[in-house]
Amino acid sequence: MVTKTLKIDPRISNDRVGLIISRQQVKTLAHAGIESQMMIDNSVNIMGLGSCEKHGVEGNPLTADQKRIAHQGIWGSAFKICMLQDIGATDRTADWGNYVLDRIARNQLPEPTDLYSGSKHEARWYEAHFASLKGEPTFTRGRFNVWENPETGKRIHILDRTEDGISSSEARMLIERRDPAWMDMVPAKLWNYYEQEYPPHLRVAIEVEPTADRDPQTDFPKGQPVGTKCIYIDDPERVFILRDDGKWRARSESENRKSMGD
Repeated sequence: MVTKTLKIDPRISNDRVGLIISRQQVKTLAHAGIESQMMIDNSVNIMGLGSCEKHGVEGNPLTADQKRIAHQGIWGSAFKICMLQDIGATDRTADWGNYVLDRIARNQLPEPTDLYSGSKHEARWYEAHFASLKGEPTFTRGRFNVWENPETGKRIHILDRTEDGISSSEARMLIERRDPAWMDMVPAKLWNYYEQEYPPHLRVAIEVEPTADRDPQTDFPKGQPVGTKCIYIDDPERVFILRDDGKWRARSESENRKSMGD
């Protein structure tokens, strides 16, 4: 059977270029809600992945590649990716926006016309490049308040994520506690990926009931990523770690003296 290439009617298009800036640690349903609006609003969309130089630490568990893979697992190639790094503290709100747009231009991506954000606090860094957030919104579309620059036609779209009761920080906290409630906040397609890719050293140990043999190689759960920690519930001070060779071995004294992320 020959698969025909899908042809989109050329009238279903516009000249709008959407931009969202997010650390994506981890992707939540709130993120996905904003991204889905971008998909139906603009012919081109750009995802700026922030803090790409940080990973494996509290607040920034995932690498740039892990974040990219998760995003593309949901949206495929529909978004153009731009990797961003932190630039340090600054008193000038336009500095970060200048950096972002410079990175977009250097990556030969089109100039954005529409910024999407989860709050006015996050969007304030981009007012000089899109639209002023002073006063009431220019108009409202669905759940988004929109501020438009009357001279350039550029816009800032804000969906207040606090209304959803979903935050990346809370999702990360639940993942690290191994509380399955995190799945209520994250797209279902990403559950298995985050279970396998989230840095095990940032997660609490899996608690296991001891058996008569008390053999970690058979007692502890299979299919865990290297670095996962397990404990017997009657001996919580002795922590076992899944090693590169696939064997569970107790954490050594030198490992006990290291910080969580070392």
